[in-house]
Amino acid sequence: MQTHLLKSFVVIGSLLIAAAASAPVRAQGNTDEKEKPPIYTYVAEWAAPRGDWPAIEKVDAAQKQLFEKLFADGTIIGYGRFRVVAHQEGQPTHGNWWTATSMANLLKVLSAVSAQTGASDLNKVFGESKHWDLILTSRQYGIHSGTIENGYLRVSTYTAKPGQGEMLTTAIKAYMLPILDKLLADGAIHSYSIDREAVHSNDPNTVDVAIVTNDADGLDKFMAALESAGKANPLGGPAFASATDGSLHRDFLAAASETSK
Repeated sequence: MQTHLLKSFVVIGSLLIAAAASAPVRAQGNTDEKEKPPIYTYVAEWAAPRGDWPAIEKVDAAQKQLFEKLFADGTIIGYGRFRVVAHQEGQPTHGNWWTATSMANLLKVLSAVSAQTGASDLNKVFGESKHWDLILTSRQYGIHSGTIENGYLRVSTYTAKPGQGEMLTTAIKAYMLPILDKLLADGAIHSYSIDREAVHSNDPNTVDVAIVTNDADGLDKFMAALESAGKANPLGGPAFASATDGSLHRDFLAAASETSK
């Protein structure tokens, strides 16, 4: 999702990129095993005035029944909502998302959500709020089935410099995915995905690393795992700067709930 992580992640990311440059062929070759069938995620974000936040929460509650129906019949494989905890002026305060295995199902949900929202007395809140939509796709992801209510969404956005996209992709596949898979297996996170825009409204060289933790402790476990990986690969520094445009890096943190298959 187009949103982002902390400065320490940048430092650790530099270590991972540098390590990728000197990784054994065998380690990089295994990254093909991480390719999975594509999934598609629609993200809707709003920047609502604080006085409208209760109304946004009511809309989320009203939409839950619709999402549950679409989840039960297999139209979507997951959905969630979030409330930003680190606010920036003019940036999103709330949002939701849903994930499907095809673009057709993704847009089927959009039509159903739009019809429901359009008929709602709370539509005025959405009409007066600043709004963004994103359509993302991923082939690297991991998801636990079930529902969490008190989790956190963290997303880190990186933009590769021209000609450096392959280096960034290699580092993510070879070194980031094993970290995320272990955190998933240990139960520290509920889900993760490496996302790119399927419909480009931003730089096509941008990659989002998104996780949803089960609770606040998962945030600490995530950062500890990244720091440990950085210490294990102490090549660091300039390699990451040479592959990415640091001025475009952004981080995002939100309280979130998620339901997934």
